[in-house]
Amino acid sequence: MKDVDRREFLKITGGCIATASGVSSLAILLNMGESYKYRPIYQQSQKIVSMKGGGEDFLLRPPGARGEDNFLSKCIKCYLCVEACPLQAIKIAGREKGGAADTPYIIPEVTGCDLCLTRDNMRCNHICPTDALEKIKNDDIKEVQGKLKLGQEMNMGIAILDKRVCYAWTGVSACWACHEICPYKDKAITVGDKRAAHATNAPTFHAAECVGCGLCVEICPVPQKAVRMVSQGETEVLKAVQEATPAEKAESEGTDSKTSFNVEDTESRAISDTINPDDIKLENKEDNKDKEEKEHQPKGGKKGDDSWQPSKQDVMGF
Repeated sequence: MKDVDRREFLKITGGCIATASGVSSLAILLNMGESYKYRPIYQQSQKIVSMKGGGEDFLLRPPGARGEDNFLSKCIKCYLCVEACPLQAIKIAGREKGGAADTPYIIPEVTGCDLCLTRDNMRCNHICPTDALEKIKNDDIKEVQGKLKLGQEMNMGIAILDKRVCYAWTGVSACWACHEICPYKDKAITVGDKRAAHATNAPTFHAAECVGCGLCVEICPVPQKAVRMVSQGETEVLKAVQEATPAEKAESEGTDSKTSFNVEDTESRAISDTINPDDIKLENKEDNKDKEEKEHQPKGGKKGDDSWQPSKQDVMGF
Protein backbone atom coordinates (compact mmCIF):
# COMPACT_ATOMS: atom_id res chain seq x y z
CA MET A 1 0.00 0.00 0.00
CA LYS A 2 2.88 2.32 0.80
CA ASP A 3 4.47 1.67 -2.61
CA VAL A 4 1.24 2.63 -4.34
CA ASP A 5 1.03 5.86 -2.35
CA ARG A 6 4.63 6.68 -3.14
CA ARG A 7 4.08 6.15 -6.86
CA GLU A 8 1.00 8.33 -6.78
CA PHE A 9 2.90 11.02 -4.89
CA LEU A 10 5.76 10.99 -7.40
CA LYS A 11 3.30 11.08 -10.25
CA ILE A 12 1.51 14.12 -8.82
CA THR A 13 4.79 15.87 -8.00
CA GLY A 14 6.15 15.26 -11.50
CA GLY A 15 2.95 16.57 -13.02
CA CYS A 16 3.14 19.74 -10.95
CA ILE A 17 6.77 20.34 -11.92
CA ALA A 18 5.98 19.80 -15.59
CA THR A 19 3.01 22.17 -15.41
CA ALA A 20 5.04 24.86 -13.62
CA SER A 21 7.85 24.53 -16.16
CA GLY A 22 5.42 24.83 -19.03
CA VAL A 23 3.73 27.89 -17.57
CA SER A 24 7.10 29.55 -16.87
CA SER A 25 8.33 28.84 -20.39
CA LEU A 26 5.12 30.22 -21.87
CA ALA A 27 5.38 33.35 -19.70
CA ILE A 28 8.96 33.97 -20.81
CA LEU A 29 7.98 33.41 -24.44
CA LEU A 30 5.08 35.86 -24.23
CA ASN A 31 7.27 38.38 -22.42
CA MET A 32 9.65 38.60 -25.39
CA GLY A 33 7.47 41.21 -27.02
CA GLU A 34 6.81 43.25 -23.89
CA SER A 35 8.62 46.30 -22.64
CA TYR A 36 12.30 45.63 -22.02
CA LYS A 37 12.36 46.89 -18.45
CA TYR A 38 9.93 44.22 -17.26
CA ARG A 39 12.17 41.31 -18.22
CA PRO A 40 14.27 39.41 -15.69
CA ILE A 41 17.79 40.69 -15.08
CA TYR A 42 19.45 37.68 -16.69
CA GLN A 43 17.45 38.27 -19.87
CA GLN A 44 18.50 41.93 -19.86
CA SER A 45 22.14 40.89 -19.57
CA GLN A 46 21.83 38.51 -22.51
CA LYS A 47 20.10 41.21 -24.55
CA ILE A 48 22.89 43.72 -23.92
CA VAL A 49 25.58 41.17 -24.76
CA SER A 50 23.81 40.44 -28.04
CA MET A 51 24.22 44.12 -28.94
CA LYS A 52 27.91 43.44 -29.40
CA GLY A 53 27.18 41.81 -32.74
CA GLY A 54 30.50 39.95 -32.88
CA GLY A 55 29.82 38.30 -29.51
CA GLU A 56 32.87 37.31 -27.51
CA ASP A 57 35.22 37.57 -30.52
CA PHE A 58 35.83 41.27 -29.96
CA LEU A 59 38.69 42.00 -27.57
CA LEU A 60 39.49 45.49 -26.34
CA ARG A 61 43.18 45.82 -27.10
CA PRO A 62 45.60 48.24 -25.39
CA PRO A 63 46.00 51.64 -27.10
CA GLY A 64 48.20 51.53 -30.17
CA ALA A 65 46.92 48.28 -31.69
CA ARG A 66 46.29 48.76 -35.42
CA GLY A 67 43.59 46.23 -36.13
CA GLU A 68 43.22 42.69 -34.85
CA ASP A 69 45.07 40.93 -37.66
CA ASN A 70 47.98 43.38 -37.55
CA PHE A 71 48.21 43.07 -33.78
CA LEU A 72 48.18 39.26 -33.73
CA SER A 73 50.86 39.08 -36.41
CA LYS A 74 53.27 41.24 -34.37
CA CYS A 75 52.52 40.36 -30.76
CA ILE A 76 55.10 37.90 -29.34
CA LYS A 77 53.20 37.43 -26.07
CA CYS A 78 56.02 38.81 -23.94
CA TYR A 79 53.54 40.27 -21.39
CA LEU A 80 55.68 43.41 -20.95
CA CYS A 81 52.63 45.62 -21.50
CA VAL A 82 50.84 43.71 -18.76
CA GLU A 83 53.63 44.38 -16.30
CA ALA A 84 54.00 48.01 -17.35
CA CYS A 85 50.32 48.97 -16.99
CA PRO A 86 50.06 51.19 -13.88
CA LEU A 87 46.35 50.36 -13.47
CA GLN A 88 46.78 46.62 -14.05
CA ALA A 89 44.01 47.00 -16.60
CA ILE A 90 45.69 44.73 -19.17
CA LYS A 91 44.93 41.01 -18.78
CA ILE A 92 45.97 37.87 -20.65
CA ALA A 93 43.41 36.09 -22.82
CA GLY A 94 42.74 32.46 -21.93
CA ARG A 95 42.52 29.41 -24.15
CA GLU A 96 38.82 30.01 -24.70
CA LYS A 97 39.81 32.92 -26.98
CA GLY A 98 41.17 30.53 -29.57
CA GLY A 99 43.83 32.12 -31.79
CA ALA A 100 43.94 35.18 -29.52
CA ALA A 101 44.96 33.12 -26.48
CA ASP A 102 47.86 34.45 -24.40
CA THR A 103 47.56 37.92 -25.93
CA PRO A 104 46.95 41.11 -23.90
CA TYR A 105 43.52 42.70 -23.74
CA ILE A 106 41.47 44.92 -21.47
CA ILE A 107 38.33 43.91 -19.56
CA PRO A 108 36.53 47.27 -19.17
CA GLU A 109 33.97 45.80 -16.76
CA VAL A 110 36.88 45.25 -14.36
CA THR A 111 39.29 48.10 -15.11
CA GLY A 112 39.26 50.61 -17.94
CA CYS A 113 42.25 52.33 -19.56
CA ASP A 114 43.07 55.93 -18.57
CA LEU A 115 45.39 56.30 -21.60
CA CYS A 116 48.16 57.35 -19.19
CA LEU A 117 47.11 60.95 -19.83
CA THR A 118 48.51 62.02 -16.45
CA ARG A 119 51.88 60.31 -17.08
CA ASP A 120 54.85 61.13 -19.25
CA ASN A 121 54.06 58.37 -21.77
CA MET A 122 51.73 55.47 -22.45
CA ARG A 123 53.50 52.71 -20.62
CA CYS A 124 52.09 49.78 -22.58
CA ASN A 125 52.88 50.91 -26.11
CA HIS A 126 56.08 52.63 -24.99
CA ILE A 127 57.55 49.33 -23.77
CA CYS A 128 56.24 47.10 -26.59
CA PRO A 129 59.34 45.65 -28.38
CA THR A 130 57.71 44.57 -31.65
CA ASP A 131 55.57 47.54 -32.62
CA ALA A 132 52.43 45.49 -32.07
CA LEU A 133 51.39 48.60 -30.15
CA GLU A 134 52.35 51.77 -31.96
CA LYS A 135 53.89 54.38 -29.69
CA ILE A 136 51.50 57.27 -29.02
CA LYS A 137 52.65 60.53 -27.51
CA ASN A 138 50.21 61.57 -24.82
CA ASP A 139 51.44 65.12 -24.23
CA ASP A 140 48.56 66.48 -26.31
CA ILE A 141 45.16 65.12 -25.29
CA LYS A 142 43.57 66.31 -28.56
CA GLU A 143 46.22 64.51 -30.60
CA VAL A 144 45.59 61.30 -28.67
CA GLN A 145 41.89 61.50 -29.44
CA GLY A 146 42.64 62.20 -33.09
CA LYS A 147 44.57 58.92 -33.34
CA LEU A 148 42.13 56.77 -31.37
CA LYS A 149 38.64 57.97 -32.24
CA LEU A 150 36.18 56.34 -34.62
CA GLY A 151 37.53 55.86 -38.14
CA GLN A 152 41.18 55.61 -37.13
CA GLU A 153 43.01 52.28 -37.42
CA MET A 154 44.17 52.46 -33.79
CA ASN A 155 40.66 52.95 -32.41
CA MET A 156 40.31 50.67 -29.35
CA GLY A 157 36.55 50.33 -29.58
CA ILE A 158 33.28 52.25 -29.36
CA ALA A 159 31.19 52.61 -26.22
CA ILE A 160 27.45 52.30 -26.72
CA LEU A 161 24.77 53.08 -24.15
CA ASP A 162 21.67 50.96 -23.63
CA LYS A 163 19.15 53.59 -22.54
CA ARG A 164 16.67 50.86 -21.58
CA VAL A 165 18.67 50.00 -18.45
CA CYS A 166 20.61 53.23 -17.84
CA TYR A 167 19.66 54.58 -14.41
CA ALA A 168 19.37 58.17 -15.63
CA TRP A 169 17.28 57.35 -18.71
CA THR A 170 14.92 54.99 -16.88
CA GLY A 171 14.48 57.31 -13.89
CA VAL A 172 15.94 54.94 -11.31
CA SER A 173 18.35 57.59 -10.05
CA ALA A 174 20.25 60.68 -11.12
CA CYS A 175 23.51 59.29 -12.49
CA TRP A 176 26.10 60.82 -14.77
CA ALA A 177 29.18 58.90 -13.61
CA CYS A 178 30.18 57.94 -17.16
CA HIS A 179 30.25 61.61 -18.16
CA GLU A 180 32.43 62.58 -15.22
CA ILE A 181 35.04 59.88 -15.77
CA CYS A 182 35.25 60.22 -19.55
CA PRO A 183 38.60 61.79 -20.58
CA TYR A 184 36.74 63.51 -23.42
CA LYS A 185 33.56 64.50 -21.59
CA ASP A 186 31.35 67.04 -23.33
CA LYS A 187 32.65 65.51 -26.57
CA ALA A 188 32.40 61.73 -26.43
CA ILE A 189 29.74 61.89 -23.69
CA THR A 190 27.40 64.81 -23.07
CA VAL A 191 24.55 65.36 -20.64
CA GLY A 192 21.37 67.40 -20.76
CA ASP A 193 19.43 65.65 -23.52
CA LYS A 194 15.89 66.99 -23.21
CA ARG A 195 14.44 63.84 -24.73
CA ALA A 196 15.12 62.11 -21.41
CA ALA A 197 11.89 62.64 -19.50
CA HIS A 198 13.23 61.32 -16.18
CA ALA A 199 16.50 63.21 -15.70
CA THR A 200 17.96 66.41 -17.10
CA ASN A 201 21.50 65.04 -16.78
CA ALA A 202 20.95 61.82 -18.74
CA PRO A 203 24.10 60.95 -20.71
CA THR A 204 24.30 60.78 -24.49
CA PHE A 205 27.14 58.90 -26.20
CA HIS A 206 28.71 60.21 -29.40
CA ALA A 207 30.39 57.39 -31.30
CA ALA A 208 32.34 59.70 -33.58
CA GLU A 209 34.32 61.08 -30.63
CA CYS A 210 34.83 57.84 -28.66
CA VAL A 211 38.36 56.43 -28.29
CA GLY A 212 37.28 53.19 -26.60
CA CYS A 213 39.09 53.51 -23.27
CA GLY A 214 36.28 51.66 -21.44
CA LEU A 215 36.29 53.85 -18.31
CA CYS A 216 32.55 54.46 -18.71
CA VAL A 217 31.94 50.70 -18.63
CA GLU A 218 34.01 50.28 -15.48
CA ILE A 219 32.21 53.00 -13.53
CA CYS A 220 28.67 52.22 -14.67
CA PRO A 221 26.70 51.32 -11.48
CA VAL A 222 24.12 49.16 -13.27
CA PRO A 223 24.76 45.54 -12.19
CA GLN A 224 24.67 44.17 -15.74
CA LYS A 225 26.28 47.36 -17.15
CA ALA A 226 24.34 49.76 -19.37
CA VAL A 227 27.48 50.44 -21.44
CA ARG A 228 29.13 47.96 -23.80
CA MET A 229 32.19 48.16 -26.00
CA VAL A 230 32.00 47.18 -29.68
CA SER A 231 34.51 47.15 -32.51
CA GLN A 232 34.25 50.03 -34.94
CA GLY A 233 33.77 47.33 -37.57
CA GLU A 234 30.38 46.49 -36.09
CA THR A 235 28.59 48.81 -38.50
CA GLU A 236 25.13 47.37 -37.85
CA VAL A 237 25.42 47.86 -34.10
CA LEU A 238 26.77 51.37 -34.49
CA LYS A 239 24.02 52.19 -36.96
CA ALA A 240 21.42 51.15 -34.38
CA VAL A 241 22.81 53.62 -31.85
CA GLN A 242 23.75 56.36 -34.31
CA GLU A 243 23.50 60.06 -33.54
CA ALA A 244 20.13 61.80 -33.50
CA THR A 245 18.74 62.89 -36.84
CA PRO A 246 18.61 66.66 -37.54
CA ALA A 247 14.87 66.66 -36.78
CA GLU A 248 15.36 64.94 -33.42
CA LYS A 249 18.28 67.19 -32.60
CA ALA A 250 16.21 70.30 -33.35
CA GLU A 251 13.39 68.96 -31.20
CA SER A 252 15.75 68.31 -28.28
CA GLU A 253 17.17 71.82 -28.55
CA GLY A 254 13.73 73.42 -28.75
CA THR A 255 11.13 74.04 -26.06
CA ASP A 256 9.90 70.90 -24.37
CA SER A 257 6.73 71.20 -22.29
CA LYS A 258 7.91 68.38 -20.00
CA THR A 259 11.17 70.00 -19.02
CA SER A 260 10.75 73.74 -19.55
CA PHE A 261 8.34 76.59 -18.86
CA ASN A 262 7.14 78.94 -21.59
CA VAL A 263 5.85 82.25 -20.26
CA GLU A 264 4.04 83.12 -23.50
CA ASP A 265 1.80 80.06 -23.23
CA THR A 266 0.45 81.03 -19.79
CA GLU A 267 -2.61 83.14 -19.05
CA SER A 268 -2.37 86.29 -16.99
CA ARG A 269 -3.50 85.93 -13.38
CA ALA A 270 -4.07 89.65 -12.87
CA ILE A 271 -7.29 90.49 -10.99
CA SER A 272 -8.40 92.96 -13.65
CA ASP A 273 -8.27 90.19 -16.31
CA THR A 274 -9.71 87.17 -14.56
CA ILE A 275 -11.68 88.29 -11.47
CA ASN A 276 -14.48 90.78 -11.11
CA PRO A 277 -13.96 93.02 -8.02
CA ASP A 278 -17.75 93.18 -7.47
CA ASP A 279 -17.83 89.40 -7.12
CA ILE A 280 -15.18 89.60 -4.41
CA LYS A 281 -17.22 92.15 -2.42
CA LEU A 282 -20.41 90.07 -2.70
CA GLU A 283 -18.60 86.92 -1.62
CA ASN A 284 -17.07 88.67 1.41
CA LYS A 285 -20.48 90.06 2.38
CA GLU A 286 -22.05 86.59 2.34
CA ASP A 287 -19.20 85.15 4.38
CA ASN A 288 -19.57 87.85 7.03
CA LYS A 289 -23.35 87.22 7.23
CA ASP A 290 -22.82 83.49 7.84
CA LYS A 291 -20.21 84.29 10.49
CA GLU A 292 -22.59 86.60 12.38
CA GLU A 293 -25.37 83.99 12.35
CA LYS A 294 -23.05 81.38 13.84
CA GLU A 295 -21.89 83.75 16.60
CA HIS A 296 -25.50 84.52 17.67
CA GLN A 297 -26.59 80.89 17.55
CA PRO A 298 -27.60 79.47 21.01
CA LYS A 299 -25.17 77.04 22.61
CA GLY A 300 -27.80 74.34 22.61
CA GLY A 301 -28.09 74.63 18.87
CA LYS A 302 -31.12 75.17 16.72
CA LYS A 303 -34.25 73.12 17.10
CA GLY A 304 -33.90 69.90 15.15
CA ASP A 305 -30.12 70.33 14.89
CA ASP A 306 -28.35 66.98 14.50
CA SER A 307 -24.91 68.30 15.37
CA TRP A 308 -22.94 66.87 18.28
CA GLN A 309 -24.09 68.28 21.64
CA PRO A 310 -23.03 67.14 25.14
CA SER A 311 -26.59 67.24 26.43
CA LYS A 312 -27.61 64.61 23.89
CA GLN A 313 -25.00 62.10 24.97
CA ASP A 314 -25.62 59.29 27.44
CA VAL A 315 -22.50 59.10 29.56
CA MET A 316 -23.20 55.50 30.48
CA GLY A 317 -23.28 54.59 26.84
CA PHE A 318 -19.57 55.16 26.30
